[in-house]
Amino acid sequence: MYNLLVVDDEEIAIRGIVEGIDWSTLPFANIYTAIDAEEAQALLMEHQIHVMLSDIDMPNQSGIELLEWANEHSPHSVTIFLTGHADFKYAQQAVQLDCFDYLLKPIDHQALKACVSEALDKVRETEQLAKIRGTYNLFYEQWSKQRPILIERFWQDVIHYRISAAQQQLDSEMQNYGLPLQAESQLRVVLISIEQWREEWSARDEEIMTYGIKNAAEELVLQSAPGHIVQDGNGIMYALFYGTEEELPLSVIAERCNIFIHQCKSMLHCHLSCYIGEGTAVMQLRTAVQALLSLERSNVSETCTVILERNHLPNQGMGTLPQASFSDWSLLLESGKQTELSLRIDECFDQMQESKVDYTFMASFYYGFMNMLFQWLNKKSVQMTDVFMNREWEVGENVLKSLPRMRALTQQLSQQVTEYGAQNGKDVSQVVEKVQRYMEEHLGEEFSREQAAEAVYLNPAYLSRLFRRETGYSLTDYLVRLRITKARTELEKTNNRVSDIAVNVGYANFSHFSKLFKRTTGLTPQEYRKKYQDV
Repeated sequence: MYNLLVVDDEEIAIRGIVEGIDWSTLPFANIYTAIDAEEAQALLMEHQIHVMLSDIDMPNQSGIELLEWANEHSPHSVTIFLTGHADFKYAQQAVQLDCFDYLLKPIDHQALKACVSEALDKVRETEQLAKIRGTYNLFYEQWSKQRPILIERFWQDVIHYRISAAQQQLDSEMQNYGLPLQAESQLRVVLISIEQWREEWSARDEEIMTYGIKNAAEELVLQSAPGHIVQDGNGIMYALFYGTEEELPLSVIAERCNIFIHQCKSMLHCHLSCYIGEGTAVMQLRTAVQALLSLERSNVSETCTVILERNHLPNQGMGTLPQASFSDWSLLLESGKQTELSLRIDECFDQMQESKVDYTFMASFYYGFMNMLFQWLNKKSVQMTDVFMNREWEVGENVLKSLPRMRALTQQLSQQVTEYGAQNGKDVSQVVEKVQRYMEEHLGEEFSREQAAEAVYLNPAYLSRLFRRETGYSLTDYLVRLRITKARTELEKTNNRVSDIAVNVGYANFSHFSKLFKRTTGLTPQEYRKKYQDV
């Protein structure tokens, strides 16, 4: 239902319109009246007026001034002017102010009713357009919010061959997404490789942290430059920079990547590297991405770094490749000489690091090493799964692409083999003896499990397990026994001050030394000296 407003300074004219016309056939809920512009303005502010019939010549404010005010404060109202003056100036002003119609008095009631009916049609049309516009605005707002996701999906589809890279289709797709590019436009790709998480994340936590890295890449790498960050799964994402090197120099991008790597390492507990490609046309994006993936796959010696494609040459920096003597390693396994084997493994990997070996070499090394283990265990009639119950030898791309991870895996597998041999009669006490000697030689120094493990070329966690199995003591407990034993000897044989003895056996905190001594012997150092010192 609609509302009608009749404005005229002559009451008889208002009554003639309101009462003289049968308005029941038109959908009016209310018919309001006003005798001047001021009263009309109050009604326009108080009610939604759809059609306004107004005289032009009124005191104080004219109908023209009323329409000018209504256009600002009630723009949805449709106005029809009624006037007794056939003045062209009035008609011209009315048209300029978008008056619906201009009727001269005396007015035929049927003609006025027909004109009002046509004005209602305009009201309905305006309402329909507003509704359509509102729906459009809603959809446009939703599309604008989803646009970054749609653009990311578009780039994923291009990279993974899900849409054609033909010029015509690319141009059409990029126009649909409002991208300022054409198929021949230049862009630069930066491959971001998440190499390692420093925390043990669940799958859900890792997904959240990866989202954090993506946001950091938008803020630190892309910044305000035209472009997009595209997440591609499996720890890979791409920063796409729209434009040429003249618009954004390579040195600037490299510096941003360095800051990004540092921030992710310190704030997001993540090691990653950035591989910066050369400028390429949009239609050649797939080739550019494959080149960076190949570069990333071949990098097994560098981490947390920025690598430029333009500086990469096949086999650059590689001299004579190191050769692992698997036959010698097999003999060391046979004799249980894990320490020497560990040294040989480290030497081999040091040479690999120096030679900057690639992915192909790493894969060859891995299969050669595993073949050596299989043959050695087969000769012993031992099943692989007896030694490696969790199938530790099964590795993914992340290990084959990382020298540190392959080194750790090789050491771990060799240690497990010798540990299995020890549990089945092999003598590994020489390793324990070496650690015991290390403790005795460094008794007065601060002890570090990691330093002890380094002295025998073993993983610290593995050394702890091995030592406990061989001696029945943890490294810490055994060290305390050594120190207390030496302190007892000094208390019995010398007149050195107790505090000096504590320092000599590695305890700078005298109170702590006294507690440990009493816990071990049942006596304080002073009581022990008094009881056992030779006279």
